[in-house]
Amino acid sequence: MQRLLPYLLCLALAAPGGALFAWLHTPLPWLLGAMTATAAGQLCGLGLRAWRPARNAALLLIGAALGLFFTPEAGRHLAEHAALVLGAALATLAIGVLLSPLLARLGRLDRPTALFGSIPGGVAEMSVLGESYGARPIPVAVIQMLRVVGVVVILPSAFAALGITGQIPAAALARPLWWPGLALMLALGGACTWVLIRLNIRNAWLLGALFVSLGLTASGHELSGIPPWMTAAAQLCMGAALGAQFERRAFRGGTRLLLAAVLHVLLLTALCAVLALGLSWGAELGLATLILATAPGGVAEMSLTAKTLALDVPIVVAFHLVRIALTAVLVQPCAELLRRGGYL
Repeated sequence: MQRLLPYLLCLALAAPGGALFAWLHTPLPWLLGAMTATAAGQLCGLGLRAWRPARNAALLLIGAALGLFFTPEAGRHLAEHAALVLGAALATLAIGVLLSPLLARLGRLDRPTALFGSIPGGVAEMSVLGESYGARPIPVAVIQMLRVVGVVVILPSAFAALGITGQIPAAALARPLWWPGLALMLALGGACTWVLIRLNIRNAWLLGALFVSLGLTASGHELSGIPPWMTAAAQLCMGAALGAQFERRAFRGGTRLLLAAVLHVLLLTALCAVLALGLSWGAELGLATLILATAPGGVAEMSLTAKTLALDVPIVVAFHLVRIALTAVLVQPCAELLRRGGYL
């Protein structure tokens, strides 16, 4: 029972937090409410732990739900903007690299730590890869974590305050729940996830179900819809997992680092929004969709925001998946060039 206590406490805080935010009608209430409550408990020293299998199951469900938006019409629409998706992903990575000297100065960080903290990538990946170039893994992890959390809080809140919503019909939400079809879709998603894990692919739990659901939907096979209460439960698990990362030891004696990281995420988000504004002038895509698509947040969180606000989910998902792929491919060669050039 003693071993279960941190997990039970995490759930005991996450569920009321999500319910409170839902009652207050905030954007992404179950995710943000659970994250806020568990982060507060963690910073108070409660020693919370989020159950990883629950988080993985939540990502599997979210991936399946997002794939339902990839209708044949959405696929054709996405293919028309392939060049835009690639260019925007490269620009987002470039913004992260260009902001790294400022982050180094503000946070009094060495150049490798600032670089791998500034590039919008995964927390674990950037920490491990950065360490091989002399970066300090803990500051990198803190900066990356605050970036993901900060963007999750900033953009949905700003959109809600401005009353921004889309006009994309939530066709996937109208599909009836059919338990055998849902079970089959999730089982196939789990099998695809296992393959991606064996291939060391990032975000395997999200992508496995997404690829299966996307393939079925794009080919005209609709096995089942996913009701809102299921996605709410998935958001709760995701929020608890994010909030549980706020361990006190990571923030001790790092006031300057925290202030620098907060300013960095504000600047990074603002510059990516400017990028979205520029892209909107030459593309037949809404500005709100492009802001979410170019935002330096996580694919699951940004795609959920697009889904909640009835924006173009396939576009947002595609932008982030391409950015993730390019990050995995380009960060190490870029670091090598900077090291040879004497920057690192």
